[in-house]
Amino acid sequence: MNNIIIGTAGHEDHGKTCLIRALTGIDTDRLIEEKKRGITIELGFADMKAPDGTDIGIIDVPGHEKFIRNMLSGIGGIDLVLLVVAADEGVMPQTLEHLDILRLLNIRRGIIVVTKSDMVDAEWMELVHSDIRATVAGSFLEDAPIIDVSSKTGHQIELLRETIFEMVRIPGRRNSDPTLLRMPIDRVFTIGGFGTVVTGTLLEGSVRVGQPVMIYPQELPAKVRNLQVHGVMVETASAGQRTAVNLTNIKKEELYRGQVLAAENSLRPTLMLDVRLHLLESTKRKVETGSRLHLHYGSDETLCKAVLLDCDVLSGGESCYAQLRLESPIALKQGDYFVVRYYSPLETIGGGSVLDANPSKHKRKDAAALAALEIKEKGGDADLLALMIKEQSRTFPEIAALAKQAGMTAAEAMTHMEDGVKDGRIVPLTDKVFVHNDFIVEAGTKAGRILGEYHQREPLSTGMAREEFRGKLGMLLRVSDPRHLERVITVLAERKILRWEDTVARWDFQVSYTEKQKEKMEELRQSYRKWAHEPPETDEVVNVCKDRQECRQLLAALVSEGTLIRLNPAVYIDAKTLDAIIESIRSHIEKNSSITLAELRDQLGTSRKYAMQILDYCDSEKITRLEGDKRVSY
Repeated sequence: MNNIIIGTAGHEDHGKTCLIRALTGIDTDRLIEEKKRGITIELGFADMKAPDGTDIGIIDVPGHEKFIRNMLSGIGGIDLVLLVVAADEGVMPQTLEHLDILRLLNIRRGIIVVTKSDMVDAEWMELVHSDIRATVAGSFLEDAPIIDVSSKTGHQIELLRETIFEMVRIPGRRNSDPTLLRMPIDRVFTIGGFGTVVTGTLLEGSVRVGQPVMIYPQELPAKVRNLQVHGVMVETASAGQRTAVNLTNIKKEELYRGQVLAAENSLRPTLMLDVRLHLLESTKRKVETGSRLHLHYGSDETLCKAVLLDCDVLSGGESCYAQLRLESPIALKQGDYFVVRYYSPLETIGGGSVLDANPSKHKRKDAAALAALEIKEKGGDADLLALMIKEQSRTFPEIAALAKQAGMTAAEAMTHMEDGVKDGRIVPLTDKVFVHNDFIVEAGTKAGRILGEYHQREPLSTGMAREEFRGKLGMLLRVSDPRHLERVITVLAERKILRWEDTVARWDFQVSYTEKQKEKMEELRQSYRKWAHEPPETDEVVNVCKDRQECRQLLAALVSEGTLIRLNPAVYIDAKTLDAIIESIRSHIEKNSSITLAELRDQLGTSRKYAMQILDYCDSEKITRLEGDKRVSY
């Protein structure tokens, strides 16, 4: 079932409030000043139900030009507009401004309602109709029905009601997935015995009693105590409903119109927006880089500075890519629409859509940035996700976070991600984390450079120490998360870019020894076999070599091939000799439940020094464990 929000638009005193009262029986003017002055100042709300059960919320917006800000705070979330024109006055200045705002906010459906039809004759009404058709030509209302009504006599009110019911049968576009919950706050008040209450239109998602929520851009946590839809207590409210939310764990003083109630961790406050900025054909104002503007979005506004990215000056009827740098943080999503008003004098001059709600700072006319913005504007969901991953691969975002950022469900995002994996653009690291193939290619290039320099410097080494390589690659990639870096390295190994074993080497690297080096290695092998469990310290071995550096490299190579084992930082030992000793230690413990230093010394017929080195090695490798003065199995 659809939940539909209808908004009114039109010039001051053209009968919007009276029309809503005639349709619903509800007076939306609630302020004393509104009743005294006979004009709508604040947003008003009413509701009715279609025969098929569709809930219809109606927002009455101010028509007076002084209250455009209030009008903007209510009109952004509507599905259908009633453009109200009084028969006795016809199209007026605020009719035109409201129509411009509706276009800028991408409102797509509407009905033109001519009120006060009882006050004019047929000839005058024909002129009014002609004027209206000329005004809406080329807009989304070009083919909209025009219905003449009188709120005073009830003339054709029923026809208008039936037309509304017919139009709301069109399937809605809103997504009620609870992870997408978002409601711009347009009223804040308290009720005795309940506490803090906020109201707004649920743009997307759903909310339930007991649910933890967050208030943006301040990221204030709160919890839903009670919910009302059109004055009726409910357990759940869904997208497209006017909703009152009773909150706990937050004070009224912390809240104001313009904040956004949303699902936890679903939005990211920002001080910059990448946008497609469009100026109205009717405006005589121009926007240059550095121009200050009033940005209206959701139910709030802020001041911003426009930085034009692909042009120098923007004139009426033109559009461009721009970055809006804000004077206070806000929380929007890609795809949201906004309106901009000139700084002074205050007038509506344009608007546009958000292409990136959390961008980095761009230089003007940067080709790469402009290409990315074109994808964000014109690409499909799969292209958008691939670009988001390309830009964020270094932070390894999870699929759920990307989905929220793109305004889709995790299931939808996963479908696009799987398609990206198939076409090779996306690389899975886990079942929740994906990176772009370009990032893997970059990682492979930098890994190859690191290892190439190492192999040139250490030609006799089978590879770089894993920790050293991991640290160097992480620094070059600007990646600090060791878990995800390890997964990236695994992908590089799967692609045969490197060998990730005891040491790290380029995939195609092989140590090449000269004949003299081979002879020296064999000499070292024989020496360590002869020394058995009493090997000298490495420095003693190296010091008798002609080329000490080469000797150390050959010893390291013997360790890599498994001939020698590093007993401790200062001593190598023949691997077969050590294996036999360890086997005898295990056998002794199995028979006697433990072994002492003296017992091992006597077994080997050696000194305490060598026996201690071997037992310390066994402890470090978790073969044995010291208990008192004895070793037991680990």
